[in-house]
Amino acid sequence: MKFKKAGLILGSFALAVCLSSCGSNESDKGNEKESVSVEDTMLKSSDLNDSVQIIDIRHPDKFLGWKNEDGVSGHIANAVDFPVEWLSYEKKPENIETELKRRHIDKDKKTVIYSDKDVEKEDFDKFAKLGFKDIHSLEGGIDSYAKDGGKLERLEGYEMYVSPEWVEDLVNGKKPEGYNGEKYKIVEISLPSEKDEYKNGHIKGAINFNSDEINHVPGPRTVQEYEGITMEKQITFWNFYPDDKIKEVLENAGIDKDTTVILYGTDKATTAAARAGLVMDYAGVKNIKFINGGKVIWNLEKRPLDKEDVKTEKVDFGTSVPQNPSIIFNYEDEKKIANDPKNSVVASVRSFDEYLGKMSGYTYIDKAGDIKNARFAYAGSNPYAMEDFRNIDNTMFNYNLCADRWKKWGITPEKKVSFHCGTGWRAAETYYIAKALGWKDVGVYEGGWYEWSKMPDSEDKEKGLPEDAPEKKPEEYFTKQ
Repeated sequence: MKFKKAGLILGSFALAVCLSSCGSNESDKGNEKESVSVEDTMLKSSDLNDSVQIIDIRHPDKFLGWKNEDGVSGHIANAVDFPVEWLSYEKKPENIETELKRRHIDKDKKTVIYSDKDVEKEDFDKFAKLGFKDIHSLEGGIDSYAKDGGKLERLEGYEMYVSPEWVEDLVNGKKPEGYNGEKYKIVEISLPSEKDEYKNGHIKGAINFNSDEINHVPGPRTVQEYEGITMEKQITFWNFYPDDKIKEVLENAGIDKDTTVILYGTDKATTAAARAGLVMDYAGVKNIKFINGGKVIWNLEKRPLDKEDVKTEKVDFGTSVPQNPSIIFNYEDEKKIANDPKNSVVASVRSFDEYLGKMSGYTYIDKAGDIKNARFAYAGSNPYAMEDFRNIDNTMFNYNLCADRWKKWGITPEKKVSFHCGTGWRAAETYYIAKALGWKDVGVYEGGWYEWSKMPDSEDKEKGLPEDAPEKKPEEYFTKQ
């Protein structure tokens, strides 16, 4: 392969790119890489989005901030993530196109893809075949870019989201990044419908919670069943267990305030894992982590599962419960937030039809609608889906794009942000994203629309879109199953 020299500097740093012509008139050269070293021409970082599209094709955990083998943490500023593995995981071309659109990736733009070092020819070809008209790769990858002083970005709280590799190293006695020998528990959260999920295979050493054991007080599943139940009793359903019960459940599982807890579940139980984390966080567990992608990515990467029964020893939690009550908003808190739109925001983590008041979303919630002054915070295609916050492999969606969508709707870090959904599961997932973004004054309205819709003095948002809605239709892209 012949190599040519040219010049191109992104920002104030030297950047090397590998150029490949992918035009239809040069199909015989379409999969060929030419290395181009760049040293002289300047292109400011502020122009990158308009002129050069940068795509990080590495594993999702590296994009977030976990160090690579050379100790580089984060991703190139303004880059968007699209791991090359997704092209193998997803077999439907239309779903790949959907994922590209979600990230505003334009195949007509000049595009640079990069890895830790040089992009492998096989990986380059996979992207070239997607139809990019002017695609390049970064010579030397992010390692060279970082050595040249290039600007890097990362998710502030990236350590909250651990990779399958990190967990597998942990259970095999290694010392993954950020782990200093603390006691830990890996916890698989299962839905009541997933009776054999844990038994059929779990991560080595993981214990199991049925979500009904820890996440909430389960209630009747149909509206009709609530007839004859007092309102005082009704509003206890789907909310946290009493504090002493939460403490007992954690102690029986061998979890105390100083235990590092690593949570995961199936795709359907990912929100349940987030809700369980919220309960533990509220109680006072100091270090909560989630396997980014949960059991979905664990299986996609063909990592081993264990069937051995894991026993636990009861411990003393070490303090009273709760230690972090401020992260949970009650009904009175939510009323204050709803009536102070200048300084606070009610963030509705619900499907668009729920937000518009076209459906309640639940068989046990009769009334459709939303909370006064609620702003649309995205969620998914139905009341039990969270596609807006998930990638192909169930990992967390691009954190910058999450923040951008929220900003459109006035959901911003300088305000007190209260996330809610129907009963707090979806809200818990977004709460942790906001927390990882570094947002300080955030919490979850535990009762959600379930409680709000039952309170006689609650005020609702007018059905339909608010007059000042920033978009008539949300920027949602749902893949085909």
